[in-house]
Amino acid sequence: MKIKVVKPQYVDELPDDLEEGVFYICEAFDLTAHRCCCGCGENVFNKLNPAKWRLEKMSDGSVSLFPSVGNWKYACKSHYWIRANKVIDAGAMSAQAIEAVQERDRRDRDSYLAQVNARPIPEGATVWARLRAAITRVLNRIRLLWPW
Repeated sequence: MKIKVVKPQYVDELPDDLEEGVFYICEAFDLTAHRCCCGCGENVFNKLNPAKWRLEKMSDGSVSLFPSVGNWKYACKSHYWIRANKVIDAGAMSAQAIEAVQERDRRDRDSYLAQVNARPIPEGATVWARLRAAITRVLNRIRLLWPW
C-alpha cells in the first residue's frame, strides 16, 4: 500500500524494524530512515549532509527532505518527495535521467569534499590541530561515501 503521509519520529538509534509510515530521524548520526513510500517494504536510509540530503523542520513539527528520494537500486525504482510530511509521487524516470542525476550527485559530492579539504589550517597551528584537521577530512570523506 502506498504511503501518502509520514509521521516524523526522532530517535537516538534507528530501530531494527522500521515501521511503515514512520519517518525516523537520528540527529546524532545525521541520518533518516523509512520504509519505501511505494509500499514495496524496502528500507530507505538518507545520510544528511550538504552533498546529499537536507532535512527541513517546520514550526508545526512537520519535516521535508531535500532533494527527492530516488530508490533506483530497488526493484520498485520509486521516486518521490517528502514535503511537510506528505509524500508526493514524482513518477518514473528513464535510465538515462537516473544516470544523469547520479552523475550530478557525484559532482556535488566531489565539489563539497574539495571545499572541505581546501580549508586552510591556521598558520602556526599545533601538531594536534593539524592532525585533527587531517582526521576530520578523512572522516568527512568516509561519511559522504558511506553506502547509505
